[in-house]
Amino acid sequence: MTAALYSGNGQRETQAVVVNTSHQVHFTCLLREASQARVRDRVFCPKVGEGCIGYAPDERFAVRYGAQYQQIDLALSPELLGELVGEDFGQVSEAIAQGFLMRASRPGNRTIAAATRLAQRIQQPEPLLLHAAALEYLGWLLHGLTPDERDPRTPLRERRCLLAARERLLSNLSEPPTIAELAQDTGLNQLKLKQGFKALFGTSIYALFQQHRMDRARQLLRQHSVTETALMLGYSNISHFSAAFRKQFGVLPSETRKHYLGNAGAD
Repeated sequence: MTAALYSGNGQRETQAVVVNTSHQVHFTCLLREASQARVRDRVFCPKVGEGCIGYAPDERFAVRYGAQYQQIDLALSPELLGELVGEDFGQVSEAIAQGFLMRASRPGNRTIAAATRLAQRIQQPEPLLLHAAALEYLGWLLHGLTPDERDPRTPLRERRCLLAARERLLSNLSEPPTIAELAQDTGLNQLKLKQGFKALFGTSIYALFQQHRMDRARQLLRQHSVTETALMLGYSNISHFSAAFRKQFGVLPSETRKHYLGNAGAD
């Protein structure tokens, strides 16, 4: 685990566009003033004491911080989080497995107190007390999730069917199965399948497929042209691929390809 305390420069608001290179799960809590973060189509403007649980490797963030802002951040690997909390936080675990998680954790006096203690321990570190403060902070942010996020209500049999449906859906990103085919393969009717995806994975069937398809596109663009990438992912129309990529990441695939080529040249 890594605990950090971030603060504004004390003089003026800071704005920037950054790419998250971390592959850890981040537990943040705003302690002072204001901050804003925009990623994909979501905007987060936490109140003081409000937490956020995030896992967004390689995502582009537009951020804004007040001059006096202060925020605590606890980062740990998905594997360590799994060891600490097990499967008690099913929807969080599922979102991390899918590669993207942004969840707000409700503010509360205990959360603020735990975050404040952790901030103090960071500034005056004593290893055992710092470790204890980090675990307490982690516990209260997870406690602040809604009951559905902490305790999924999907029956075990349906959950297994939905996980099988997701695996089938993502097995070939160039040719998605129809909802009827997924229903037939898993033994769930189409209505339960649609409702189950929303409840368990927090998104629609098509949106989940597109998210993984575009994530794969971004990986392929490191080694392949835009046209090659589009064809490899089943697009016969390059403009449709470009529109889908831009909708997902806010930039055109040609811009991403140029970025990768530029970095390769710099190396």
